[in-house]
Amino acid sequence: MPEDSPAARALLSTGVPTGVFQPQKRMESGRFPLVADRIDLTEYDGPPGCEAWVVFGWIPQTHLALDLRTGRVHGFSENGGRVQDLHTDLSSLAHLAFALHRLLKEFPWSDDEADEEDDFERLAEALADIRTSVEERDPLPFSGDSVWPAVLDDMAAGMWS
Repeated sequence: MPEDSPAARALLSTGVPTGVFQPQKRMESGRFPLVADRIDLTEYDGPPGCEAWVVFGWIPQTHLALDLRTGRVHGFSENGGRVQDLHTDLSSLAHLAFALHRLLKEFPWSDDEADEEDDFERLAEALADIRTSVEERDPLPFSGDSVWPAVLDDMAAGMWS
């Protein structure tokens, strides 16, 4: 991994944002594994050179990989297929991960079961606000075949609460 790239410095010094997804464990060398080390690329339609991207995390059913050359974050669905373009850079991913983590941790659920429908409406509104905030910074996470819309739908249905 070229240690002089901004993305590599962020991963190695700051670490991986957590909460919504699980960070990839580093190898004994202290480095994150490459796509070629973790993913069977015969199941994927990815651009040339994607085998050299760094796998640094996991969100539901998707490995997260960083192209150190461009700083873009990509997703490899556990079902194979086309490699997803998820974020233009790590700051976009960190912004989304932090916002979702904070929402899940601090969401004010009511204690009354009669208010459950209102709770889910408020949750859906909060998720829509997060989506808008992220799209203002980076439209990529919610465009194309990204996994993020499904993650937010699952959260709105209460699967992550």
